[in-house]
Amino acid sequence: MSHPLTRIGVVLIASIALVLFSPVQAQPSTDGSVPSADSLRLSDLVQQAVSANPDLQAARLEAAARAEKVAQARSWPEPTVGATYFPRSIVTARGAQRSQWRVQQTLPVPGSRSLRGEVAELGADVVHRQTEALQQEVALNVRRAYYTLYRVQRQEQLIRRFQDDLRQAEDVALAQYEVGEEGQPAVLKAQIERERLQVRLESLDAARQRTVQTLARLTGNASLATDGAIYVQAPRRERVVSARVEDALAQRPEVAALQQSVKQAERKVDLVQREKWPDVTVGAQYFDIESTGLTPMMDGRDALALSVGVKIPLWRGAERAQVDEAVLQRRAAESRLDALALDVRTDLQRLEATLDRQERQLRILDATLIPRAETALEATLSAYRTGQSDFLDLLDAERTLFQLQLDRATIFSRLLTTQAEQDRVAGRTAVSDR
Repeated sequence: MSHPLTRIGVVLIASIALVLFSPVQAQPSTDGSVPSADSLRLSDLVQQAVSANPDLQAARLEAAARAEKVAQARSWPEPTVGATYFPRSIVTARGAQRSQWRVQQTLPVPGSRSLRGEVAELGADVVHRQTEALQQEVALNVRRAYYTLYRVQRQEQLIRRFQDDLRQAEDVALAQYEVGEEGQPAVLKAQIERERLQVRLESLDAARQRTVQTLARLTGNASLATDGAIYVQAPRRERVVSARVEDALAQRPEVAALQQSVKQAERKVDLVQREKWPDVTVGAQYFDIESTGLTPMMDGRDALALSVGVKIPLWRGAERAQVDEAVLQRRAAESRLDALALDVRTDLQRLEATLDRQERQLRILDATLIPRAETALEATLSAYRTGQSDFLDLLDAERTLFQLQLDRATIFSRLLTTQAEQDRVAGRTAVSDR
């Protein structure tokens, strides 16, 4: 039989274990936030990515470059100036011709310059809309990475707290084992569980590093990947707002880009039809005549000639090919527009169903599973006090509550990600710290 003082010590240690395993201690803070002035905010990261993402900067420069094509398309053709010198003078009735000076200007068909400018302007707007779409995609990827980092951070907190509880519970089980109050399996079970949690922490640390590196690339801030531990503020859970297909199509920049592509193709057809009429080239030539005085008529009087020329549209093959090309481009843009509209419709339906499912899962966890797990833990604690339950039952009850808390962090992160994807499909751009 054990010494009475030893048994009293074991009882005291067991009482401490009961406090450690109480639901109040086992349930960490709901949001999993880290009170730190250095924790990152979602809105700040999105703003940083919008302003400093390298791919986005390149796209903006490309859009600016395309906008410069509008002025080029609307400009007049450059005039031609030429001069001819005669090493051996050509003798005319008024004297030897020394040189010729000429200037020519092509006059485009009326309306063609404005059509060229409109085609270029529509093309520039297409690139601008594509840049807006890329900006929304970058913001979505930032939100995905942020919510992943939050999940990792939250689960790390839960695991470390559970590890602390297991470490102290292991001491209790070991003390009880030494006095014969608990079997060796209880000690081994606590040790195995604690080491298994360490493996999960290693996996979470790898996921954290990958996510931080992703954020560094998206924001163009390489220091994020080298600043050590990075923490994020807990995002807020906001009410799910459904999106109408018509509103989404009206706000998506990809839709606007394809619509402008259709208009651009139509204007190209108009331009080709307009350019069936040839451009007119006007010119003037000045003849420099030398005054030789060979005869009374050779007084060296200079001459001036005016000219008009047009291109003869003999070869119509290129023109027909240009029309066919523009028509095919318009049909391709219309097909892509129909495909995008179908994608938006099906994606909104899928995401709304996913959000409903994730909302139900959270409600079940918050209203049923987690409270019941807490109640089960309390009942197991009471049974453990009276000797009606052993340490393994207590450990299993604590593990059940812990696993449900991990599941909640995962589902909550997925719900936030699904909301972000729904905002992207719906063309919503406002980003709060959620």
